[in-house]
Amino acid sequence: MTGTVTLVAIEGRRVMRLSRELAPKAFERLLGEYQTLLRLVLETLSGQAIEVDGDTVVAAFPTAKQAALAAVAARDVLAIHDWSHGSTLAASIALHSCETESGWLEPALLRCSELCDAAEGGQIFLTQAANGLLAEEDLGEWAIRDLGEVPLRRTEHRVRAHELVA
Repeated sequence: MTGTVTLVAIEGRRVMRLSRELAPKAFERLLGEYQTLLRLVLETLSGQAIEVDGDTVVAAFPTAKQAALAAVAARDVLAIHDWSHGSTLAASIALHSCETESGWLEPALLRCSELCDAAEGGQIFLTQAANGLLAEEDLGEWAIRDLGEVPLRRTEHRVRAHELVA
């Protein structure tokens, strides 16, 4: 994929903690279920170059609106899925738009990772770049809220974030 793309990064909230709470086979089954479900949602909605690593799933989309649709669908499917361990799962989701000639760009992935780190489970955060592209779209019932500078969980740093409220 070349030109402008929008990355969607999805990071499970408290998913890896379940590895200490569930039997190894049960956790392996749950993680596989989580990964398969997200891969299916992203592929169905035109996600490309999908990468899966533990509880993190990343995909590229040709437009910011397609990425936003996929982010909302992923959030919603995680919330309503009947999980094998009997509880619910949530993820923080980040969108970042960037120019690329080929393959992934490490700085773009870092931006998504930072936003996922700042977001709570069920929240969809956007970088300024993704917000700029979505501002030109008809978002229907969705709204974008400027959150200003938000703190990261793991460091003392702050990042600028916008939230897609669907």
